[in-house]
Amino acid sequence: MRRMRFGLVAILAAVVLMSALAGCGRKGLINVNGEKIAKDEFYARLERVPVQTIKGGKQVTIPAGQYVIEQMITERLLTQLSKKENVPATDEQIEAKLKYIKASSGGNFLAQLKQQGISEQEWKRQMALQQSVVNLIGKDSKVTDADVKKEYDIELAKPASQFKKPEAVFISMIMTEKPDAINKAYGLLQEGQEFGSVALKLSEDKATAAGQGRVGWVSKNMDVVPQAIRGAAFETGVGKYTKPFQVKDKNQSAWVILRADSKRPATTDRYEDVKSIIKEQMAIKAADRKPFDDLLKDFIGESKIVVNAERYKTIPEMLKKNAGVAAEIAEGKKAPDADKKD
Repeated sequence: MRRMRFGLVAILAAVVLMSALAGCGRKGLINVNGEKIAKDEFYARLERVPVQTIKGGKQVTIPAGQYVIEQMITERLLTQLSKKENVPATDEQIEAKLKYIKASSGGNFLAQLKQQGISEQEWKRQMALQQSVVNLIGKDSKVTDADVKKEYDIELAKPASQFKKPEAVFISMIMTEKPDAINKAYGLLQEGQEFGSVALKLSEDKATAAGQGRVGWVSKNMDVVPQAIRGAAFETGVGKYTKPFQVKDKNQSAWVILRADSKRPATTDRYEDVKSIIKEQMAIKAADRKPFDDLLKDFIGESKIVVNAERYKTIPEMLKKNAGVAAEIAEGKKAPDADKKD
């Protein structure tokens, strides 16, 4: 069985921005030395920003305006189709996944969403769309509870079972190349400045600095993490940070301040908590995608889709000709480097 992944559908950042900025009015969106830049100019520029996506199995680049409109139309179509076929995403399905992910995150799920700029409500909306696709593809599934229990037992017996979570610490770090820089960061922390703020300003590890220093879960046997960091993580109390220390790994070295954000004990997922998720995954893996693709193609073909903006009027016809693209957009398929968060 493939490892279960709860990928987040790509957030429609352009739409969010437009909604948030709708009240700029006569002040202009931006003012540079008294010269106003209107929100309409911003929107027009934003619509033309290139976005990489996957169409027909190939990587293509299209304007952001076209991408967002195609995605919004596709989302509505899939939601409508799931209702037509009597398999809409239910609140119970979404809440079950949310409960499982929150438990697995050790209390850091909301912080992780915030780091990605996504609210819990937006996550639920995106998950409901994914659930609609799952329900449609697996609606004729013949997977039984006995099949699911057997799959669970097989996976649980593996040494690196996805259902077994080792004792771990969620850490944040400030990292610099030189000791003077890390001492400056430590001084600011001692003065009472917030860890995330100092990380954002002074950490030289750009990958984590942008997230206020958040790194993620570290376990004792996670060999990809230097032993010095693993040791410090488990020796540091929750909410506490270390003094600066040097980490050497192969031919590289860095100075680090580590904070232990939270800790979780070793746990094993109970069958009752994961059986519905396993059943979905098995159904999707075993399903013949052709009936779903044909169903979606027919539904798009018979749908009345109108885009009133002149520059985008051809999108409905393009979608009808390329109905297979709808599933790719709905399942969040983009170019490999276009969305690094899962």
